[in-house]
Amino acid sequence: MAADEIWLDPVRARRGGADLALSGKSVTAARRQAGDPIAAAGAQRPWGRDDIGAAFDRQYQGYAETLLRAWEVLGRSLEELGSDVVRSVTATVETDLRNASDLGKVPYQRHDPHRPWR
Repeated sequence: MAADEIWLDPVRARRGGADLALSGKSVTAARRQAGDPIAAAGAQRPWGRDDIGAAFDRQYQGYAETLLRAWEVLGRSLEELGSDVVRSVTATVETDLRNASDLGKVPYQRHDPHRPWR
């Protein structure tokens, strides 16, 4: 394959995109299933409300919110990326077929290297 060529196996690429989207759904489901209870438990502040508990809470809540938000964004991003791959492959194949059809309509004329193009 030359450096400026792309070889696309549309069946494998679509399947890969669909698998990526499904993995995103799985990550999102795991986030809800495991992450929601973590968030709920942290909101109860089981470490207490005294000075030490408050100091722990300040540190914990920031990290917990960041982790849970990143987990959610990761799942959504994987799902969107997988869907984008499927759409891109479909558009690429459709464009390629349309262009091949258009090229088939161009009349063929053998070029004589001794005569200039007209």
